[in-house]
Amino acid sequence: MNCPACGTDNRDGARFCRRCGAALAEAPVPPEPALPETSAPPETPPEPEEMVPAETPPETLPTQEAEMASDRREPPSASEVGTPPEALPTQEAEATPSPPVPLEQAEAPGEPDVPTTEPEPEPEAEAEAVPEPDAFWREDAAPLQAAPAGTVIDGRYALGDPLDIQNDRILYQARDLQRCWQCGFDGNAPSEAFCVRCGAALERKPEVRILEVRDAEAEAASGERVVARLAHDGRAFLVLAEPEPPPQPATPPVGTVRLVFGQRSVPGQVRDLNEDSLLTLTLSPVFQSHTGPAISLFAVADGMGGHEGGEIASKLALQALVRGIVYEIAMPSLAGEAIPDDGILTRLQRAIATANDAVYLARQKRNTDMGTTLTALLVRDQQLFVAHVGDCRAFRWDANGLQQLTDDHSLVATMVARGQITADEIYTHPQRSIIYRNIGDRATIEADTSIWALAAGDRLIVCSDGLWEMIRNEGIQDGMMAEADPQAACDLLVSRANAAGGDDNISIIIVEVVKT
Repeated sequence: MNCPACGTDNRDGARFCRRCGAALAEAPVPPEPALPETSAPPETPPEPEEMVPAETPPETLPTQEAEMASDRREPPSASEVGTPPEALPTQEAEATPSPPVPLEQAEAPGEPDVPTTEPEPEPEAEAEAVPEPDAFWREDAAPLQAAPAGTVIDGRYALGDPLDIQNDRILYQARDLQRCWQCGFDGNAPSEAFCVRCGAALERKPEVRILEVRDAEAEAASGERVVARLAHDGRAFLVLAEPEPPPQPATPPVGTVRLVFGQRSVPGQVRDLNEDSLLTLTLSPVFQSHTGPAISLFAVADGMGGHEGGEIASKLALQALVRGIVYEIAMPSLAGEAIPDDGILTRLQRAIATANDAVYLARQKRNTDMGTTLTALLVRDQQLFVAHVGDCRAFRWDANGLQQLTDDHSLVATMVARGQITADEIYTHPQRSIIYRNIGDRATIEADTSIWALAAGDRLIVCSDGLWEMIRNEGIQDGMMAEADPQAACDLLVSRANAAGGDDNISIIIVEVVKT
């Protein structure tokens, strides 16, 4: 039989519980089986007057199910185990299950203290401040700050303004203080005025891109090649190689031609000093009985600035021009490099810039106003490349007559273009000698360039203003028709310019394209 107090199973006929000592009824009525706990809210307890009194006689014998339910009851607390038998309720009261006690009655005096509410949870400890996940590396990840413009890296690269600024890398446009922009020699000291290898003026510094990175072992963007890794003031810099243009096929030759030329330069009838300079250069290689690409250069420079001024300027300009042509065009062509037409124009522009550097630097050193005009013709196979600064003129004479290939950089030419004067007035206008663009006048110069196709029988003329001002374009065409030989035509036109007054130095080169 089960003890009504603690639920311990006792032998049949026992009078007291073997565990807690409570008195056992002869025929105890087991309590109702405990219902399993559910999440549903508890039923509302009945009103006090409807509750079953404790003296209600118990039911009869317990069933097996009641015994099993009794076994599942919670074990008695320590206070229940220690309660003496005389303090226990009577046999009849113990046999009857106690009804739920309302909250008001539970607090009545004389009843044992029974907790009516769940214990208050202990206050949670104040949450410790959790550091942000990136707090430990925030200092390293701070955005890079651009270095001041003019900072010199490794004693060679002068940083300019940044081109692109990101959190962990900065791209700068810089100037290489040691490399020669013409021949590429990088052993010059930053203080050198001329390249020790090719003699080019080093006032203009080649540009290079430099990338500052957070990690010295970092790589550049995909497709970019790192030339050098440098450190400066605890910062890491990568020198990037300039992107190489995609190779383009060379223009196939349309035939084999050769050039026959003549030249002449005289002081004229008025001036004692001839400030003009001429240059002719022909390169026609033959390797293993095969003729390579023929390259020829013809140039006229009309110096300005008087004695020890104009003649020096024109000479320096042509010397620098030919160096640029040889290193930039002739030597690569001999090595088999295929230079496209636009590449020829670009390199011809750079050669003109080299000439401007040479004259401008000499002008600054001498503290004079020297300068020169310059018109150059570069012939490669059957194509003509023209570069022009000033008022020397280039023409082509063919079956259609005389065609002027250049525009004068003079005040009167601008007035003609605007319709302010007629074309004939440029020969007599009082401001006809004002030139607004010439070699050596400013630190930088831009030449007019163009490309023309040549055919056998064409003649090319390049001359100074001392010739075309005296006999005009009509007189040049008459000379082409009068003389078939280029040298004889040069002599004829110079003599006619002298006969017309010879007010200025007279220089001319005539080139004939001959089919082989």
